[in-house]
Amino acid sequence: MNQQIHLKPQFVLGAASMASGAALVVSVITNASLATILIYLGAFSGFLAVSKWLRSSRTERKIIRAKTITGMSAGVIATGAYDLSRLLIVKLFNIPLNPFKAIPVFGQLILGANSSGAAVLIWGILYHLLNGILFAVAYCFFFGNRNWKWGIAWAMCLEIAMFSIYPSWLHLQAVMQEFTIVSISGHLVYGSVLGLFCNRFLKINIGGSYGN
Repeated sequence: MNQQIHLKPQFVLGAASMASGAALVVSVITNASLATILIYLGAFSGFLAVSKWLRSSRTERKIIRAKTITGMSAGVIATGAYDLSRLLIVKLFNIPLNPFKAIPVFGQLILGANSSGAAVLIWGILYHLLNGILFAVAYCFFFGNRNWKWGIAWAMCLEIAMFSIYPSWLHLQAVMQEFTIVSISGHLVYGSVLGLFCNRFLKINIGGSYGN
């Protein structure tokens, strides 16, 4: 019964946490400013989250807070592991691919196509980190208390979404084999770290057992 009561809040808050990723899809498809889309989607998602928080009981708020904190912490660690694993694979196997090619492009989508320099890299890195964290928060709301292998399944869903956009967007047709190897490997690491972290620490942060 408890499970049914909390199902809808988990879904709404998990979906709201996907706003930054959804913004990129819209920006790439429509060629609109990523910054503008982030503002609008972020405001809408924030409204949903605040509304859900205000209508939640004390017990629900404890769970929401725990899932948010756990997801954010897991996101930072999993994103770092994701980037490090891709870099190591490229270096160890001498793969002719820049695993961070999307970073400056993110920055240009936010600041403008003609932008360059350190600001582009900084904004690109911040957006990349934001995605990694929010995807982890979404996972925590959707599947956080399940077996850690669900983290890998979640990461593979993100991988499929990436494959539907990145190759044509970043003109990767000439290095598709290399991109596939590096990208899948990175997402396997991201999902494993995410699943293990959430499975280990979510119950501790909540202070008891809780199922999705």
